[in-house]
Amino acid sequence: MPVWLYYNMLEIMRSHKFFTVFLLSAVTIMIIVTFVFWGMGTRGTEPNAIVAQIEKEKITQEEYWRVYDNADRYYRDTYKTEEEMKKLNLKNKVLNDLVEDRVLMIAAERNKIKVTEDELKETIKSNQLFQKNGVFDGDVYMRALSINRMTPQMYENSVRQELVLNKMHQLIAETAELNAEEIKILDSIQDANNPIAGALISAKRQLVIKAYVEGLKRQMKIKINRKLIS
Repeated sequence: MPVWLYYNMLEIMRSHKFFTVFLLSAVTIMIIVTFVFWGMGTRGTEPNAIVAQIEKEKITQEEYWRVYDNADRYYRDTYKTEEEMKKLNLKNKVLNDLVEDRVLMIAAERNKIKVTEDELKETIKSNQLFQKNGVFDGDVYMRALSINRMTPQMYENSVRQELVLNKMHQLIAETAELNAEEIKILDSIQDANNPIAGALISAKRQLVIKAYVEGLKRQMKIKINRKLIS
């Protein structure tokens, strides 16, 4: 396990009750998806407007609304009702997710966590959106990007970022340790494939990742202009 992961780690609280952990697992969904195309957004944006800056990394207003529109479509398909949508507080959720991803990308760069060209190519080639008869097709790939007004560089950069984030999540999650109460719950479940067991472990890992990111955020210079998303 990488030694650097132990630095800046916050002490993970061990008093979470099972249903709290389960709930966190249930509502934690990765919304900034790279393996489907970005929406282009329909909102007007100010040139060079910066919604947030983390160290030297910037989140533009255009990027924010593009991700927000994707998230809005996803959750409306999932939850359907306006009441459920309001409970999400989606504007703040998207902003927080974008900031946290930037924080992890900065941490990854500092610790030389990278994605190889082979990993990038394999991920793109395995995407069914770019396949013809089950095999990657370069013409299909280029047409799909063109239709969505994306260049290969834009798309590949987004895939590379998602792969780096996945690596960071996996490395941080490896530090998760179950407390006595959680171990007791797992021991009471006879079937290791029981979805409750999986949800408990997943939720614990999410808590560790969240705590780690919060610790990093306290060490970084972060500026946010919420007026641009009001």
